[in-house]
This record gives sequence, structure tokens and C-alpha cells, in this order.
Amino acid sequence: MTHHSLPDRRRMIGRSGFRVAIASIAVLFFGVVHSTAEKRVLTIDEAVTLALENNIQLASQAIDLRMKKADADFAWNVFIPSVQATGTLARTNNVSNPMASLMQVVNPLYTEPELTEQDHWTAMGGLTVSLNLNAALIEGLRATRQGYEAGILTWEQARQQTTQNVKKSFYGILVQEESLKLAREKLATSEERLRQTGINYRNGLVPELAYLQTQLAVETQKPAIQEAELNLAQQKSMFAFLLNLPAGTDIELSGEIHPTLVQHNADDLVKKHLGSRLDLALLSKNIALLQTQKRAQLLQLYTPSLALSQSFSPRISAIDDPWFNPDSWTDSSGAFSLTLAWNLTNMLPFSQAARGIDDINDNRIKLELALTQSAYAAELEIRNLVRKLDKSRSSIQAMEMNVSIAEKAWKLSEAGYRAGTIEYLDLKDAENTLMQARLGVLAEKYTWLSTSFDLEAAVNSVLEPIQE
Repeated sequence: MTHHSLPDRRRMIGRSGFRVAIASIAVLFFGVVHSTAEKRVLTIDEAVTLALENNIQLASQAIDLRMKKADADFAWNVFIPSVQATGTLARTNNVSNPMASLMQVVNPLYTEPELTEQDHWTAMGGLTVSLNLNAALIEGLRATRQGYEAGILTWEQARQQTTQNVKKSFYGILVQEESLKLAREKLATSEERLRQTGINYRNGLVPELAYLQTQLAVETQKPAIQEAELNLAQQKSMFAFLLNLPAGTDIELSGEIHPTLVQHNADDLVKKHLGSRLDLALLSKNIALLQTQKRAQLLQLYTPSLALSQSFSPRISAIDDPWFNPDSWTDSSGAFSLTLAWNLTNMLPFSQAARGIDDINDNRIKLELALTQSAYAAELEIRNLVRKLDKSRSSIQAMEMNVSIAEKAWKLSEAGYRAGTIEYLDLKDAENTLMQARLGVLAEKYTWLSTSFDLEAAVNSVLEPIQE
């Protein structure tokens, strides 16, 4: 152990006091900046509700889901015929009568009438209605619906992840607040001890070294507390961002870290909830989607396509005739057509379309393997989380007993120090042991809560409410 002289100790205390002053200024500045911030008291349920309503990432995924829903709702529009209307006004450069030579043979005195500007102009209209049909369209409708259902699962996964993150952050902040509270209580005890030691020192009852040791113990705690306060403020700011609250919102969390240490049966959880996991459901939905796409491809290849078309091409030769008189218009090229088409090239086993079906088969097999592996990993995850909860429950019970023992040891050490039978370092060791025991229980309770949230996500079910 390194022993410092009295001047060295004074310099150490002076440097510590300087660091405390700097940290105090930072906290004071932070408090001034946020003194006008809006204060918001939140429970765990309110925080989750705010996150689900306001989280930016969830809002973006909700837009994606809305787009997929619109695609599914209007997938029937593939049966709407394509309608195209055209209108043409044309001027011919050379206007001639193809019957003029025959008319002159019949009547040598026949002469062509003088052409006017109206004879150069012709008006034409066009209307085409077409519709292409294939049996694969039915499977296309089914694929669109399945894509929307997969989108719902993805969105539910995002909501589940957001809920899990909010709960962990909520109780993580409570842990920080409780740790800071314990540190402040320890500082208050040290300051009271410093006051008593100062009185004893001035009365000549204790040496200066004992007084300096007590003063050093007080001063060295302050920077850590200031840093913890800054970290807590930062975590609250990040939590406000997660909830999409206005910047600078002063958050106060209403809750306690007192979980109900229930016991779970891993076999029952696997049996009841493994099939309801969102990740497994999404893989199954994607496999079904690939199967639908394969059926659509097969129908596209091995069934003919039917093309229906109806066209109208009215024409008015004399531009100066009444346009709204039906007798002024003639339609010599409009027609109805029914075409049956079959792409024989795509039926070849080495064609690009046939290879596309092989790719779909391979991707389906890959997804089935992934589903098998994910189901196995999911079962392991559930069992491991249950084991972790069992271990955490035992640790909490043992640590709470350690806290009771440490509290008793600290009280005895405090009494012995006041009576002069216990050295200050022994008292400080007892105090640190009690502090570590309390922090250990606090950390282990958070581990229990965090693991419980992970287990709820793993089984996609709320297993046990948190007691507050």
C-alpha cells in the first residue's frame, strides 16, 4: 500500500475538489438549458403506448404495410381492360381521285372539280379496348394477399421489438436512478461522518490524518455522482427520442424494480408457444408465397393466354361535314379480335422461364431449411432463457440475504468506529461491501426483468405482469 504524506493528501483533495467544481458547473449549465423543458411523468404502459404510436421507425414500416394493403385490396384491377382513345387531324399533300381516269373513259367530257383546302383535311378517331387473360392471374392475386400478410408479420415483429426496447430502457433508467440514490445516500453518510470527525479533530480527539481521510472519502465520491447524473440525463434524452417526444422533455419515470419471481416450465412454454413465434410464422408465410409464385409460373408456361380486343376507327372524309352527325363518319377498319397465344419456347426445360421455376424451388428448399434451423434455435432460446431466469431468481434470493448481512456488519462497524474500536479503513470496507451488495441485487433484478422481456418475445406472449 502506498503511503502519502500530509501535503500530498492535501494536493489530492485539492485536485479532487477542482474536478468536482468542473462537473458541478457542467451539471448547472445542463440544468439551466433544460430548466424550461416540459416535464412528463410516465408509467411503463404509457411509455410503451407512446412508442407504438410515435416511433419514427414504426411509422415508416406502417407506411410500407399500408402500401401492401392497398396492393392487396386492389389486386383485382388486373381484370380491368386497357382502354386507349386517340384522335387525329391529318392534311394530305396530294389529293387525287383514283376513279378519275375511268370516269374520263366513260365520259370524255368529265373534268375533275377544282380542289379546295377542305379537300386536303381528314379527321380520324380511335378507341381500343383490350384485355389479356391467363390462369396465372388467379395465383397472382393470391400472391399479393400473401405478401400483405407477410407484411403484417414484419410489422408485428417491429412492434414487438420496439416494446421490448422500451421496457428494457425504462427499467434500465430506474436502475440508474436507484444506483444514483444509493450513491447519494452514501455521500450523505460520509458528509455526516466528516462533520463529526471535524468536531472531534478540533477538540483534539482524533488526529489530522483521520480527518483528512474522511474528507478525501467525501470529495472522491462527488465526481462519480456528477458523472452518474450526466449519464442519467443522457439516457433520459435517448428514451425521449425513442418515444419521439419533443427534444428537451424532462422525463420522470413512475415505477419500481420489484419483479415477481415466478417460475416457468420450459417444456410447457415450448409446447404451447413455439408455433406462435413471429419469425417462424414469417418464414412459413414466405414459403407459401414461393409456392404460389411457382404455381403462377407453371400456369404462365403451360396454359395459353387469351387476348381480347375491340377497336373502333371512325373517319370523316369531308372536313366541312357536320361532325356531330353520325352519317358523316365511317368506320372501315374497326374490329373485334380474340387471340389465343401460347409461348412454346418457355416450355423448353432449359429456357429462361423454366430456369426461373428451378430457382423458386431452390429458394423454397433454402427457406424450409432455415425454418427447421430457426425452430430448433427458438426452442433452445426458450430453454436457455428459462434457465437464466432460474439462475437469476436464485441469485436475487442469495444477494438479498447478503444485503441483510452487509447491513448488519456495517451498523456494527459504524458503532465500533464511533467507539474507537474500529479503524476507519475497516468501516469504509464495510460501507463499500454494503454498497456493492445493494447494487448487486439491483443489477440482478434488472437482469431478471430483461430476461423476462426476452422470454416474452421468444414465446410471443405476455407471461407474467411486472409488479409495481
